[in-house]
Amino acid sequence: MRVLLATDGSKCSEEAAGILARLPHRDELELTIATAVAPPSAAFFSPTKEFMEQLADDDRKYAEAHQLKMRELFSGANASVNTVILEGPPQEAIIECAKTHDIELIVMGAKGHSQVDRILLGSTSDYVATHAHCSVLVVRPGESRESHPMLRVAIAYDASVASQYSVEELLRFDWGANTELVVAGVAGYSPIFDPEYGFNPKSIRKEAEDALRQAVEHLQPKVHHVDSRLIEYDHVAEGLVRFTEDEEIDLLVIGDTGRSTLARALLGSVSRFVLRHAQCGVWVTRNRRRADSPGERHDQSDTKAGAN
Repeated sequence: MRVLLATDGSKCSEEAAGILARLPHRDELELTIATAVAPPSAAFFSPTKEFMEQLADDDRKYAEAHQLKMRELFSGANASVNTVILEGPPQEAIIECAKTHDIELIVMGAKGHSQVDRILLGSTSDYVATHAHCSVLVVRPGESRESHPMLRVAIAYDASVASQYSVEELLRFDWGANTELVVAGVAGYSPIFDPEYGFNPKSIRKEAEDALRQAVEHLQPKVHHVDSRLIEYDHVAEGLVRFTEDEEIDLLVIGDTGRSTLARALLGSVSRFVLRHAQCGVWVTRNRRRADSPGERHDQSDTKAGAN
């Protein structure tokens, strides 16, 4: 699996690296550790060429030292590691780097840090997660949870192609006995009538229950601890966020474009809302079709995850 670890020296990016290092992958990781060095803007008190060059040089040295530290996390792991220094606005540089290296998963922290305290408007992680062509795992600073020593992972599932692919991508990693996996489905009882389906709470609940049962049956032979949870909430995305808080979920996996009957009344993007409001890590999965076999991965996700 080709993974891009975007790091900037912040505590959050270090935690992102730590999460990636602990993911139990079956196959060798082709890991690229990337740090974006933004061109320094001119300082009004010293707009000299020498000053600007020194800032850029300091940033590059800081980035290289931090990358060396991140590289050591994967010492002895089943991973081939290379490092790269990117230039330009971080969010654009990361996305371009992911395309260049045909990355399948970008891993990054939710909050960044610049050595010289230059402030970037907007959220780099939010931009990358929204615009990247591949899946993106955004890690937030964690808290020690003595009551739940195991890693608690939830996957949002509604039987859509997007959520089916989430299951497929999740199973690329070998989740062991120290992971609790919960398949979460939301019965969104929004009082908005659909011309085809209508507002029928019993039917909505049954659809959610059927989807959860299918997912659990598919996952049980391959995951040590798997359970399901039906969330009844009028707002699908908010229901997922509240669920992660109540259940102290460490990582939520969600497809980028799930729009089944359960979510068709929801305005806006469920994955984007969850990404911006959840306090846990969020893994936004995207189904990428390969140029050499168009539709192959799409068809496989429908067959594998949707089977009873």
